[in-house]
Amino acid sequence: MNLQANKNREYLRTTLLFISILVLTFSGIASAKDLDKTLLLNLNIVDVENSVLLKKHSVLIAGDKILAISDDPKEFAQQATTTIDLAGYYALPGLFDMHVHLATSPSSYDNIEDVKKRLSFLAKKGVTGVRDMAGDVRQLSYLSRQAMLDEITAPDIYYSALISGESFFSDPRTHASAKGLIPGQVPWMRQVTDSSDFQAVVAEAAGTGASGLKLYGDLTGEQTRQVIRAAQKIGLPTWGHAAVIPVKPRELVDAGISSVSHASLLAWSSNNQQPTAATARYSDFEIDLQNPVFNSVLDDMAAKNIYLDATITTFADHNSEFVYSNGIKAAKAAFQKGVPFVVGTDNRLNYWADYPSLIDEMLFLQSEIGLSAMQVIQAATLNSAKLLNIDTQSGSIAPGKKANLVIVQDNPVTDLATLKKVKMTFKNGKLID
Repeated sequence: MNLQANKNREYLRTTLLFISILVLTFSGIASAKDLDKTLLLNLNIVDVENSVLLKKHSVLIAGDKILAISDDPKEFAQQATTTIDLAGYYALPGLFDMHVHLATSPSSYDNIEDVKKRLSFLAKKGVTGVRDMAGDVRQLSYLSRQAMLDEITAPDIYYSALISGESFFSDPRTHASAKGLIPGQVPWMRQVTDSSDFQAVVAEAAGTGASGLKLYGDLTGEQTRQVIRAAQKIGLPTWGHAAVIPVKPRELVDAGISSVSHASLLAWSSNNQQPTAATARYSDFEIDLQNPVFNSVLDDMAAKNIYLDATITTFADHNSEFVYSNGIKAAKAAFQKGVPFVVGTDNRLNYWADYPSLIDEMLFLQSEIGLSAMQVIQAATLNSAKLLNIDTQSGSIAPGKKANLVIVQDNPVTDLATLKKVKMTFKNGKLID
C-alpha cells in the first residue's frame, strides 16, 4: 500500500513539474498585444509585390514583425508605445546583397572583427540580408546566429556550402576555408567524383545550416545533374557560376539550377569552344548575341525562373578584353528575354565608403541594362527572398513579414540614387543606430 502511495505521489510530482514547465514556457511567448509596438506614420511605401507606391501609409511594428499597414493615420494611434512621424519619407524593404564573401580566410583578412565592421556598415546603410557564396562555415554559422538574434549589428546571413571537382582544392582559398581539416573533405567544401554518394554529400552540406549549394568548377555534366537532383529532393536551392567549367550554361539550365552568377560567363553558351579547366573561365572572346544556343539558354532561364546574379560592376577593371563588355551584353539580352534578376556585388566590402557597392550595381542595372527602378528594387528585395525560400517572411513590406525597412528621403522609384543616403534602417523591428 505504501509502495503504491509513493508511486502515486511521484507521479503527481512529475505531472505538476511538467505542467509548471509548460506554463513557464508558454508564458514566455509574447502575443502581439504584449509586445512593444512602434508606429511609423505618414510613410510612402514601395510595394514591391504589386509594383506600386502607397502614399501616406502607417506601419505598425510589433516585436520583429509588421503587424498591420493602413492609410488611416489614426487607426493604430492607441496601440503604439512609440510613434515616429516620417512624413515625406519613403520606405522600401531591406536590401539583399546576393554575392558576398565573409569567411574565405577567417585567420587572415576575413578575421571576425573586420567582418563584423563590414556587416555593421551594411546594416546601417540599408542592407538587411546577404548571401555568402562559400567560405568557412564555422565562422559563417556563428555570425549568422548572432545576426539573426541581433546580438551584432548585421544583415541576416544566408551562406552556401560548396561542391566542386578535385582540381579546385589546390586553390589556397579552399585551404584557408577548411583550415585545420582537409580541403575537399569537409561538408561545407566538398570534392565529388563519379563514385560519390551525392545524396549523402548534399545531406551533409545541408546539415551545416547552408541556405543553398554552390557548384563551383571542374565538375562533369553528370556530376552536376546528380548534385542538383539530390538538392531538389530536399528543397535546397542550387547556384553557381553561369559556367561551371567544363560544364557550360546549357547543361546547368537543363539540370534545373536555381540561380547563376556572373553574366559574362553566359558567353560560353554562344560558341562551340570547350574549356578544359575552371581557371580558364574568363578566356577572351566576344559574345555572339545571335547564337541560337545562347538565346535558348536565356529563354529557358526565363521559363524556369532561374535567377541571374549579374555582378557586372566588379569586372569593370578586369584584365581580359571582353569579360566586362560580355557581361553587359549578356545581362541586357537576359533582361529583354524576361530572365529574373537578383543583385550581387562580389566586391570587397569597404566599411569606410559612403555607401555599399550594392547601390552602384543597382544603379548600373537601371542605367545600362534597362531595368526600371522598381524592377531593380524588386531584384534586390523580393526576388532575393524568393530565391532563398524566405519570401513568406521577408522581401516586402507586408503584415506578418519581418520588419526590415529602409527609410530614404526621396522617392527611389524615380530617383534610385537616393539609396546612397539612407535615413534609417529597421531590422527585425529595431531601429539601427
